[in-house]
Amino acid sequence: MSNILCIGAGYVGGPTMTAIARYCPEHKITVVDINEERIRRW
Repeated sequence: MSNILCIGAGYVGGPTMTAIARYCPEHKITVVDINEERIRRW
């Protein structure tokens, strides 16, 4: 298992991390963003 941290949940970070989380469930994905609304959307 790997830990992956994404800084920024915008147009690139959010969808990319969503795809990785979906297709690689053995990895722990963490996404951080200064805008809490962006985090809630994903």
